Amino acid sequence: MHFPGSKFRCLLLAVLYCFLISSVAFAENPKGHETPTDEDLWQARQAGDLKKAARIRAVMDEQSEVFWGGRADRDCVAESPVISPPENEDAFFMPSSWGNDRTIVLGTTENGISTDYDFDGNVYAARCTTYSSTSNARIRVYKSTDGGNSWSYPYLCSFYIMGGTSFSYPVVLTGTSGTPDRLFVFYLQSSGNGDIRMARYTLDGVFEGFYDVKVDSDTIDYFTACTNFGYGDRLMVAYERRRMGQSTSTLYTIVSTDKGETWGYERTVTGDGSHPDMGYGYGGYVYLVYTKTGGDDDEISFCRNTNYSMGVAWEEFDALTNDSFDDDYAKVAALHRTAAATQYVWVGYNHDWANSGNWDMRFAYSTNAGVNWSKNHSLASHADYDEIACDLWVARKTTVSYVNICYLRTRWVSLYERYHDIYWGFTNTNAPSTWNDLVDVAGYWGAFSYDGREVCQGTYPDLESGGGWSGVVYSGRTLYDNFNGLYFDSREWTDVEEEQGQETRPSEFALADNYPNPFNPHTNIAYFLPSACQVKLEVFNVLGQKIRTLVKEDQTAGKREVSWDGRNQAGEEVASGVYLYKLEAKEFTQTKKMVLIR
Repeated sequence: MHFPGSKFRCLLLAVLYCFLISSVAFAENPKGHETPTDEDLWQARQAGDLKKAARIRAVMDEQSEVFWGGRADRDCVAESPVISPPENEDAFFMPSSWGNDRTIVLGTTENGISTDYDFDGNVYAARCTTYSSTSNARIRVYKSTDGGNSWSYPYLCSFYIMGGTSFSYPVVLTGTSGTPDRLFVFYLQSSGNGDIRMARYTLDGVFEGFYDVKVDSDTIDYFTACTNFGYGDRLMVAYERRRMGQSTSTLYTIVSTDKGETWGYERTVTGDGSHPDMGYGYGGYVYLVYTKTGGDDDEISFCRNTNYSMGVAWEEFDALTNDSFDDDYAKVAALHRTAAATQYVWVGYNHDWANSGNWDMRFAYSTNAGVNWSKNHSLASHADYDEIACDLWVARKTTVSYVNICYLRTRWVSLYERYHDIYWGFTNTNAPSTWNDLVDVAGYWGAFSYDGREVCQGTYPDLESGGGWSGVVYSGRTLYDNFNGLYFDSREWTDVEEEQGQETRPSEFALADNYPNPFNPHTNIAYFLPSACQVKLEVFNVLGQKIRTLVKEDQTAGKREVSWDGRNQAGEEVASGVYLYKLEAKEFTQTKKMVLIR
């Protein structure tokens, strides 16, 4: 058969094109899979090859034939936002330090908060709030596309329930497996004896449906949920369930492999387990901590699974505490930078020191994926404060070697009143028993709870920038109302293994608001110097009388921070009231107010 020259050239070009397409598909999938896997996509992202990651994702999207259906829970009603989330394509705002608090939303936040981030650096925050005069009958989710500087208004997505039923313990998770990317919102619903359900959205807030996770006649009081590296192709829930007549809760896990539409692989973990918390590790490992309540006091225990709790039993059970004092509300996080069998794992928990009612923050850690543990370390144990309600979190990157913690530090200021501050710190693989910084990060008072899921949750506003920008979402309070307002704060940093003290030079002189404010007895004052100069920072009373000189010296450019302890130059405590602090640097002068309440 004879082909004209032009037709032959067309056929040759078509064959060559098909060869190139198949070569690209093979290059994106060196393991020979028919479709590139999430692992291929993740490895490309970790290697920084964004073009390759985009090509892999395009192949996955093209070959995806998943039907996003499922049975809807008709009891709940999804709300559509009145105003779309803000877009910020100009400059990516990044706070330079802690203390740059942003108000996400004002209003009630009782019964739980949650936060997560996606691979594009967007941050999500969820809260329970009031609907139609019923407390906690609505869950709303907010999104920030600019590192936490601004948040979607009035919300990204929301749903509510009628008839006096309420929600608690929302868990918001992102998933990047499938088309499009998804947002999962788990919650405990008070209908029946406690039902676990999930609402699913796109990352842009488009509602897709409600799904049952665990709905039966047994009593479910508490649960937690996690997903593998944010991909969302494997979702897991751990929950405590009490049958009629039981004095302790049986701990179970249940798994979904189809983005939450169906749930199976239900497993019994232990016959005595409450307040569970889970964290995924690399290579299919899952780490689970919980409280045993069946003895004379509450103790923390640990176990793990090596196959996402599917077909493999829980193993490596270990008692992380074994004393005569109460320990509760443990949180767990695992690094991903080493092989699965040698992952670093940390656990933080509340500890009632000597049953005195003085709660301290303690922790344990493992350097070999939970096989062996170094236990009973003190993280924060000031005699005059309670340190409680922690959260632990790590970046979903193999290059990161540190874990973050936030917790509540509470102090009594009178017989009936106490203040609550949000603290943050970190540790790393170089010194896993040493926590660094442990500084007050919140500009507002935190709400009070023994459970970090109601008080403060950690996240990353920008995963790809250096070592990540560690952030905290927290529930606040006013002088009169607990669980009032949802706030965000974050800190810029590079890597904990780099030399500390490196900072970006400010562009202009500035004096920040002191925090906390009001305060008793300590407050922090930050200021910014674009060039080296002589600096004077002084405190005055409202009559203009100088109370104390905090700084009077030559300083180099950068951010500086000083603390005032409510004492005068002679070291004597000053009375409650309004005080002024004044910064003088070159031609710059600024004065601000602060309130001391004893």
